[in-house]
Amino acid sequence: MLAACLALAACHDEHWLSYPWDDRKVLCSLAFDDLSASADWDLIDEQLDVAARTNAVALLHAHVPGVSVSIAAIERILTMADQRRLAFLTYRELEAGAPPQAGIAIALDDNAIEAWFGLRDQLAAHRAHVTFFIARWHSRTDDERAMVRTLADDGDDIEPHSVEHLDPVAYVRDHGLDAYMADEVVPSIDALTQAGYDAPTIYAFPFGHSTDELNDAVLKVAPRVRVSPGSCPY
Repeated sequence: MLAACLALAACHDEHWLSYPWDDRKVLCSLAFDDLSASADWDLIDEQLDVAARTNAVALLHAHVPGVSVSIAAIERILTMADQRRLAFLTYRELEAGAPPQAGIAIALDDNAIEAWFGLRDQLAAHRAHVTFFIARWHSRTDDERAMVRTLADDGDDIEPHSVEHLDPVAYVRDHGLDAYMADEVVPSIDALTQAGYDAPTIYAFPFGHSTDELNDAVLKVAPRVRVSPGSCPY
């Protein structure tokens, strides 16, 4: 049923993979990893057109440059955005009530910090800022943490993505909702704020997996959550 629905635009709100500058708390992002998966370029093209036509912000993410997503795919996304004159926005800039503008919010997830750092020249060539959703901050080296600080100084956004990058739905099933919050969510937020980063504007669920129960719980400690198309409520 879900697979059939995903194939039909009528199953979804027009802005299911974009942010239309409203008060929604759950945001849905589409992955464009083309090495570890098959990027859906037709859907990406469609969503960028929606953003340009409706002054919304298309939401796209990937993971490890050169491993899960090719440098060519990243360049393709950046060029497609430029061709549509989309603004490159971070999640911290997506504020309800702000003057709507057509844009794209690109995110890179997990903890491939050295590989992310290697994108600086490519991003700068497009005057693009992105959001880094970081997991496993506790095990990052001093050099990696210094790179993250440089990325933040470049104007990129730093947001939490859990402590150990475990499947949230499975964790709640096995250990309970309170345990997930105490073990994975709250410490990941605290770690970044204690490192000097601003309070989070959004929490990205690992694998994009979530439920209404998880969304409601995390929204008590973060203003928004980000999920994948499979968990998208729209």
